[in-house]
Amino acid sequence: MIKQKDECFLFKNQDKKLDLSPMKVESIIISNKAMISTQAISLALENNIDLVFLDRYGFPIGRVWFSKMGSTALIRRKQLDAANCELGLNLVLDLIRQKVNNQLAFLKKLKYARPDKKELFQAPLNTIEGSLEALDRNFKDLDESRLIIMGLEGTAGRAYFSCISKIMPEKFRFKGRSKRPAKNQFNAVLNYCYGVLYSRVEKACIIAGLDPFVGFMHTDNYNKQSLVFDLIGTFRIFAEQTCVYLFTGKKANNEYFDIKEHSCSLNDKGKPVVIESLNRHLEEKVRYKRRNVKRKYIISHEAHKLANILLEDEAMAHPEWMDIKEFYYG
Repeated sequence: MIKQKDECFLFKNQDKKLDLSPMKVESIIISNKAMISTQAISLALENNIDLVFLDRYGFPIGRVWFSKMGSTALIRRKQLDAANCELGLNLVLDLIRQKVNNQLAFLKKLKYARPDKKELFQAPLNTIEGSLEALDRNFKDLDESRLIIMGLEGTAGRAYFSCISKIMPEKFRFKGRSKRPAKNQFNAVLNYCYGVLYSRVEKACIIAGLDPFVGFMHTDNYNKQSLVFDLIGTFRIFAEQTCVYLFTGKKANNEYFDIKEHSCSLNDKGKPVVIESLNRHLEEKVRYKRRNVKRKYIISHEAHKLANILLEDEAMAHPEWMDIKEFYYG
């Protein structure tokens, strides 16, 4: 239960209570079985704190935010223009390359930490490197190339998750990605982390003045926030790292899950553990544009950079706007 007490939020959970100043709250994420008072909602909106409602699988199903937040008509027009020109193609390629590069670098880091299992990594690494090389080909048109690019992204992703499954504790190994619902514990945690991350990317777009519904890659998804789906791929690595470290660090166990015949989801005991782990990971600093920056701030920096690229009178032929350097291995 979330209430207002004086000018603070009062969070109550069975026998626990916590008072927090609005100055210390960025977002309030509400999952199933939670309640919030209208006074607490007003306090959040007065302090520009957005409320995010998640379904049982962690996917955002609604959001309440300050009424003056929103995209500008100019940026929206620029987004629509970019989706139909060379800039849109270059942006898509940049986003997919960054996502695949993140996967490649993370597997290399995991391999370096497991010299006794290095043979498990070679084939997936080769596949991912092959996808990266193919993404450097001379694509001419986004509409004609969209399926090819998505195919390369999918090939890399399958190799990536296949490799990750092999380093999981045996009882938590899995066969590929499963979404809503997840079919196993790993995917249940990953989907929940993705959902929380999705809400952060959406917020970053709104604050940067971008229209979340106008994307470049996922342009045909009716009533879907296409730009959020475009951008989140770059930052999925934050959720994936959190998930992998939870399982390989033996911090996840079956009492955190509701397991049924064809589905698996986090229960009320598991959700706080996952949220705490993800938030802690996002609070860590990494090298970004020659500075030490918390991971959570990289998302908003990149959203603002995208807005600036779109507003350029003469857009760069190959905009170099991704610069996340956080993987170091021997």
